Amino acid sequence: MRANSDDSAVGGYAPYAQLVKMLLPSARCIAIYDNYTELVWCSEGFERPDLRALLEHQHASDTVAGRGRVENTPSGTPVFISALRAADARPLGSVVIELAAGARGTPSMVVSMLRPVLDCLERLLDLEQPAAASAPQPAAALATASERGAGVELLLKVDEQDREDTSALAELLRHTTRELGCVTGALLVPDKHLEIVWTEANSEERAHLDRTQKHLLAWVRLNNRPMVVNRGVAGGAEAPYKIMSCPLRDAHGRVTGLLALFRASTAEDFVEGEVRILEFVGRKAMAVLHSEYDALTGLTNRFIFERRAQRLLDAAPAAVLYVDIDKIATINETFGLGAGDEVIQRVAALVQSAAGATALVSRLASDRFAVVLPECTMGVASEIGGAILGATSQLGYLHDGEALPVSVSVGATVGAARARLPHLLAAAELACKRAKRAGAGRLEIIDDIGSLTSAPTRQTLAAVDLEEALRANQFHLDAQPIVGLRARTSETVGYELLTRLRGPAGEVLAPDKFIDACAEYGLSPALDRWALCAAVETLRPHVQSLLGSNVFFALNVSAQSLESRKYTAFALDTLAAAGLPMSLFTFELKESVAVANLGVAEAFIRDMTLDDFGSGLSSLAHLRQLPVSYLKIDGQFVRRMLTDRIAESIVSAIARAAHTLNLVTIAEHVESAAVAERLRELDVLLGQGFHLGRPAPLLAQLLQQLPAAPVARLSTRA
Repeated sequence: MRANSDDSAVGGYAPYAQLVKMLLPSARCIAIYDNYTELVWCSEGFERPDLRALLEHQHASDTVAGRGRVENTPSGTPVFISALRAADARPLGSVVIELAAGARGTPSMVVSMLRPVLDCLERLLDLEQPAAASAPQPAAALATASERGAGVELLLKVDEQDREDTSALAELLRHTTRELGCVTGALLVPDKHLEIVWTEANSEERAHLDRTQKHLLAWVRLNNRPMVVNRGVAGGAEAPYKIMSCPLRDAHGRVTGLLALFRASTAEDFVEGEVRILEFVGRKAMAVLHSEYDALTGLTNRFIFERRAQRLLDAAPAAVLYVDIDKIATINETFGLGAGDEVIQRVAALVQSAAGATALVSRLASDRFAVVLPECTMGVASEIGGAILGATSQLGYLHDGEALPVSVSVGATVGAARARLPHLLAAAELACKRAKRAGAGRLEIIDDIGSLTSAPTRQTLAAVDLEEALRANQFHLDAQPIVGLRARTSETVGYELLTRLRGPAGEVLAPDKFIDACAEYGLSPALDRWALCAAVETLRPHVQSLLGSNVFFALNVSAQSLESRKYTAFALDTLAAAGLPMSLFTFELKESVAVANLGVAEAFIRDMTLDDFGSGLSSLAHLRQLPVSYLKIDGQFVRRMLTDRIAESIVSAIARAAHTLNLVTIAEHVESAAVAERLRELDVLLGQGFHLGRPAPLLAQLLQQLPAAPVARLSTRA
């Protein structure tokens, strides 16, 4: 049987189906039946016999609170079925919703999610019943049906609201307030210092509403449920407004705020369906908030902070503070990560308080914060920086009789109107680093950021538009040979691929000039993907020669790429699409990154060949847990091994441990024949450094130095 799939009905059924899928993403086919089990409308345009078979066995006693049940079709597909009834309990029909296979959730949970749309469908079906249409309906009932149709449209529009910043919340509140015929709407979340009010009331009425909102917030926190006030207050006095409010809850179900609407006392009463709509709008508002704020501190997240901060800078001069907690690693190591998180939370609250209500504060990453002070002079910025130092100096972490002091270092700078935020953040960060080097717990100021732009430091390059450099392909790959040390005549067995950046004047910049900046601005994953794609494009035309030579190529993988858990799939897909075997590549991961993310690192390494462990002995305890193939010995030890007995002992210990674990060792910074000879004596297998070969553009290295005959590949542990 084919259903009426057009939208000629009052308001049409398609918007309701859209709303169902919005509220319940696992929903698939949606069918609506009348009270005689005849199909009224189906999202697929035709009847599904398996759905009708379930409908014929429906009984009111089987439903959850009379609203619905979940059953499986003969093929095992879960289906939600709900009876639809009029306000006077007359049966109107049913809705049947096919769910995705494996969909989770109890019937009561599904009912709670779909309650707004079930209410709306009942009103629509009641309005369309021929018997009901022939009988006169009270004006209030017709108004309610009309409101239901408007409610569906409102819910659909709410889902389309932009989530970029709190202007989305203001627009969401304005739209909801006006669509539901109210004069004022308020959204309050005190712990995020958020208060948004949209009103058509005058100043005197506004003062009354402000007082009312505080009482409502206290009531909602105490009772944790919606409230509707349609009548007068105690003593017979007429309330100036009709009120509808609902609590706002965080991800753990705790009440953190309030959403309230106010109607004139002469307007229509609030009805139950509107409460459902308000609850939905509240959930939408909290979803916006969760996307904007840092979960640990409640401060704005970096993405939102950068957008708002640049708008402030476009309008007027502003000061920027960079705040870094001193020695947070010591607190984590002594008391655990939970202690470190508690300190970060307490510092965040103190920074927010000291900065003032007009400041924009964000947690950039880990234990670092940024503060933008609009229309602020350096003198005022210094005062606020001092206030932050003073407040945090009173902190200390105490646990079981052990105490550690807490302090921060602060860097400050001021930018003119229309200054770029990355420039100011880089200058403030540089000032903060100077404060740390000077002993920490200090404030340092850079009052002339223009003088920084000519200095070739890592911090100044934080101001370079790295995204534009990626788009304009200003990066290129150099290759440094990795050679065998066993034989006196060294043979090239691989290359480490090194990313370089061409500066504005065409000069070539080494990685230490931009790698940290990429990490600071979250661009490391994009740079890692660019490097892999560039290597693949260069190597693909020469794949046969490369396979014959048995040479491998090593690429660095950043901590951000590892933590995103997306790089592995990207690398495997890219190599497969290019027809390049995985055996051509190894992937380098620093020990500190892997040790900090052992579970993720293990999954990554099982799909990739990996090296770059061995910056110190701390990593060796973890090697049994990780299927590493290569162990790279940090150049800081290799370079000093002929003059520093401790450095030589470290290199020797790493080489012996690697031999025991059947790992191939690669020594960095081999810069003389004497160092190469000593590495041979210590049984280090491979080396790289200026003595063995300088970095050169990848194509030049590849085409001119490919071995004429295959070189035996060293065995590695899979």
